[in-house]
Amino acid sequence: VDEQRTQAGVLKAMGYSNGAIFLVYFLYAGSASVLGCVVGIAAGSYFLPKMIWQGYNIMYGFTDILYAFDWPLALLSAGAYLLCALGTTWYVAHAELQRPAAELIRPKAPKAGKRILLERLPGLWNRIPFLHKVSIRNILRYKKRMIMMIIGIGGCTALIIAGFGMRSSLLFTMSRQYDELFHYSAQVTLADNALPEERAAVEDFLAGDSRVVNYIPCAASSATVVTPSYSTTAYVEVMASDEIGKVVDLFDYKSGDPIRMGDEGVYIDQKLSELLKVSVGDTFFLDGDVRGDVTVAGIYEHYTGHFIYMTPGYYENALHADGEPNAYLLNFTSDDTDTCNAIFEKLLDMSGVATTSRMRDTQDTYMHSMERVDFVVVIIILAAAALAMVVLFNLSNINITERQRELATIKLLGFYDGEVSAYVYRENIVLTLFGILLGCFMGHWLHIYLVRSTEIDLMMFGRQTAPSAYVYAAILTALFSLLVNVLAHFRMKKIDMVESLKSAE
Repeated sequence: VDEQRTQAGVLKAMGYSNGAIFLVYFLYAGSASVLGCVVGIAAGSYFLPKMIWQGYNIMYGFTDILYAFDWPLALLSAGAYLLCALGTTWYVAHAELQRPAAELIRPKAPKAGKRILLERLPGLWNRIPFLHKVSIRNILRYKKRMIMMIIGIGGCTALIIAGFGMRSSLLFTMSRQYDELFHYSAQVTLADNALPEERAAVEDFLAGDSRVVNYIPCAASSATVVTPSYSTTAYVEVMASDEIGKVVDLFDYKSGDPIRMGDEGVYIDQKLSELLKVSVGDTFFLDGDVRGDVTVAGIYEHYTGHFIYMTPGYYENALHADGEPNAYLLNFTSDDTDTCNAIFEKLLDMSGVATTSRMRDTQDTYMHSMERVDFVVVIIILAAAALAMVVLFNLSNINITERQRELATIKLLGFYDGEVSAYVYRENIVLTLFGILLGCFMGHWLHIYLVRSTEIDLMMFGRQTAPSAYVYAAILTALFSLLVNVLAHFRMKKIDMVESLKSAE
C-alpha cells in the first residue's frame, strides 16, 4: 500500500471508488494468504504429526503413523490466519484511501523529527559521529517500524534458541542419566519362583567371575503409586544404603548435594514428585507386591522412568514385608557387547534366571531416537529464517520506499552506493542487535515451555538452555539480517536520482 500510494491516488482521481481500489489490495493479500494456508495446512498435517509421533517413539514402539485430515481444525486455522492478514490489509488500505486524491498523489511527507533523550546528554551526544546521530534519530523517528523489526527479529532468534535448546535438552537427558547417574553395566532378574539354592548359585557365579567387578542385590518390583492428584507406575528398588552408591548416584534435585539413604522414608525422582504433587514429608499410596502408605524422605535428580528407592529397614517397617533380593545390578570390567553377551549366556543357562539387560543397549536405543530431533531443529530454523526474511525484507522495502527522495538526495551529494547502503544498514544492524537481545530472553522461556509441554510421564528433559543455543541463534539471525541487507543494497543501487527528486512534481 505504501509503495503504490501514488498509483492509488491517480486511480481515485480518475473516478475509481475506494471499494474498487481496495479490492486490488484485498485480492493480492487474500490470494497470497489462501495459497499460504493451503501449503501450511498440507505441511502441518504431515510434518508436525510425524515429528510428534517420532518424539513419542523414544519411549514407545509405535507402528507407522496413519494420517487423518481434520477439516474443522484446518478451517479454524485458515480462518484465524485470513482474519489477521485481511484485517491488517483492510486497516492499512482503509486509512490511506480516506485521504483526498490530491494528497495521495503527492509523496507522503516525511515524519517530523524530535529531540531524543541522548541529545539531552551533551557529554555523550557530542562524541557520536554525525552519521551515527542521523541513524539514531531515524530509528527513534519511525517507532512503529522499530518495534515491528525488534519483535520480528526477536521471534526469529527465540525460535532458533528453542530448536537448538530442545536438541541439547534431549541429548543432556541421555548423557546425564546413563553416563553420570547410572553406574552399572547390566541387570539380571531372577524368576518369581527362584529357589534359595538357585539364588545362591547365581551369586557364587557373579562372585567368582573375574569380569564382574561387583554386584548389588536388590528387591525390584513394579508398583502403582497413587495420590489424590495422580496415579502412575514406577519401579521399586530396595537396596542397602551403603550399596546403592556403587550403581546409582542420588543428587538432591534442587541443591545438587549427594543424598544418603536412610530408614526414614522413600526416595523418588523429580518428575514423579511433580506428577504426584508431593514434596519431602508428604505421603502417597504404594500398590504393588505389597501395599501401604510411604513417606517421601528425599527427591533426587532423574530423567528416564520412575524409580522409588528405599532401604530394607524402611521396607520392612513401613510395608511389613521382607525385601528378599530378586535382581542384581552388575558392574563389569568392560561393558562392550562381547563381554556382556558372554556373561549373559552363562547366566541365562542357570536355573532361576529370568532376564538380563545391558544398560548400554538401552542408552543406544534412546540416542538413536534422538537423531530424529535434528530433523525438527532444521524445520524450526527454516521457519525462523522465513520469519526473519519476511519481516526484515518487507520493513527494509518500506524504509527505502518512504525515504527514496532522501536516499536520492544523499546520492546526489556524492555518497557512493556503499555509503548509501551503510547509511541504511546501520539502522538495521542496531535493530537486529536489540532484536537478538529480546529473542534471547523470549527463547529461554519458549524453550522451557516447549520442554514442559512435550515431556511424557516417563521422561523428564533437561530444563536448562545450553549456552551454545544462544550463540547459534545470534549467528544465524545475524546471517539472515545480512542476507536481507545485501538484497536491499541492490534495490538502493537502482534508485533513479532524477525520477525520485521529480516525484513531488
